[in-house]
Amino acid sequence: MKKINRVLAVCNDLETCDIVLAKAAEIVKAQESGLTVMFVVEEALFDLPFYTAEDILDSEKIRHELLEKTRAAGVENAAIFVRENDTADRVALEAEREDDSLIVTYYTQEISADIAQKCKTPLLVLKNRSHIYTSAVVTVDTVPSDKCLSYVRTVFDGLSLSLYQDFQYIPMTSVDPVIEPYDISVDTTLFQELMEARRDAFETFCREKGLEGTFEVGENGIAEDTAAFTGKKKADLLVIAALDRDTMLGDAVEDILDQAPVDTLICFDN
Repeated sequence: MKKINRVLAVCNDLETCDIVLAKAAEIVKAQESGLTVMFVVEEALFDLPFYTAEDILDSEKIRHELLEKTRAAGVENAAIFVRENDTADRVALEAEREDDSLIVTYYTQEISADIAQKCKTPLLVLKNRSHIYTSAVVTVDTVPSDKCLSYVRTVFDGLSLSLYQDFQYIPMTSVDPVIEPYDISVDTTLFQELMEARRDAFETFCREKGLEGTFEVGENGIAEDTAAFTGKKKADLLVIAALDRDTMLGDAVEDILDQAPVDTLICFDN
């Protein structure tokens, strides 16, 4: 896979902006790509420790400060925009217009989830101060295509990958137990057949790709299981590689972001 074209760094406050710019600059320099910085002032985030609302709304002052920060991080000629409100919509529009290959932002519960829902571009959500990643857990809902794995290897060269599938099964029956008794043995059989098919496909894929893989039957929700496994593996990056937003894993993105103990990359296959 060719190197990425552009990184879109999204900041909502000056307190965490340095962390976002440091990670974005690290990727930009490694990929020899362009950098766009978008600082979006959300009214709800005015309660910052060192800046008043009047300071934040001085767009030229903020733009100049961001320009100095990007240059200090070793990136010249960054495109910098200062906007007000509607972070996710503005990010989605900019990513589509510029064909950005990666969005980087710091975790803010509601805003990060909104960006993940509205953007097709891979999204790196930071939870910790910037550092070099060495190992990642890649959580999948089925056998992944090479698209997401190739993307991760392109952006983070030398990263050790460990695949993880948390199998969750929700019984689907249209039988009304008041009218017709429900035979639980039928559902148990379907569960076993589907689980074994998923496990075989997952383990075969891992063997063929030479990847470490762990298949588990979920005892809790996907978010809880994924966070626990990531912590157990002592990984410093979590990758959500769902097929699309309609799968169980794709639908759990918001909860996973909330509970993930490390930086998280969201990379939909479709």
